[in-house]
Amino acid sequence: MTRTSRVAVLHRIASLVAAAAVPAALFCINGVLEPWMFVLGAVIGFGCWYFFPFFLP
Repeated sequence: MTRTSRVAVLHRIASLVAAAAVPAALFCINGVLEPWMFVLGAVIGFGCWYFFPFFLP
C-alpha cells in the first residue's frame, strides 16, 4: 500500500469517526437521541471528507 492510499484511507476513516462522534457527544450532553443528531453528524462527516484537506484524493 502506498503512502497516498494509506493517507486516503485514514482520511475516510476520520470522516466516519467524526460522523459517529457527533451523535454520541450530543447524546452525552442532552441525554436523548434524536434523528437530527444523525443528520448533523452526517453533514459534519461529509464536510470533513469533502473539504478537508484539499490535497487528498
